[in-house]
Amino acid sequence: MENAFTGLIQALSATLQTKLEIRDNSTVHVNFDNIALLIEHLPDAEQLLLIAPLADVPRAGREAFYRELLQAQYAFAKTSGATLALDDNERFVSLQIAPSLHALTTENFPALVENFLNMAEHWRRQCLAAAERETAGPRTGAEAAAPEAMPEANMIRI
Repeated sequence: MENAFTGLIQALSATLQTKLEIRDNSTVHVNFDNIALLIEHLPDAEQLLLIAPLADVPRAGREAFYRELLQAQYAFAKTSGATLALDDNERFVSLQIAPSLHALTTENFPALVENFLNMAEHWRRQCLAAAERETAGPRTGAEAAAPEAMPEANMIRI
């Protein structure tokens, strides 16, 4: 029996041109290059949860790292509506979003997943760069002044 979740996953499968397996009627795991994506149906909340683990939390400089993550969350200015989060043990960072099933269609869901993956890749690079900065020490000159560009919204990552 097809429900809204199944229809969305079938639309994503068609876009990716690969069969995505729904486990336990509510969960899909799929890997895109360096990003693992979990899609989970939350029927009671009528939402889909998308989670992408990004990177380990650096061992040194955590205060500055956490500040950067929190500043990105301000008005979702640097996360496109998604949320950066830490696991319970503060070992890794993930990007999460939980859109309403009522807002999703078979036409817009694949684009939402693509945009989410682009943002996840951007933040994965940011987290890895923060860890490298902490182990390499402070940067100076042009090296410190070259911020990484945001990912293109229409970039295809399949």
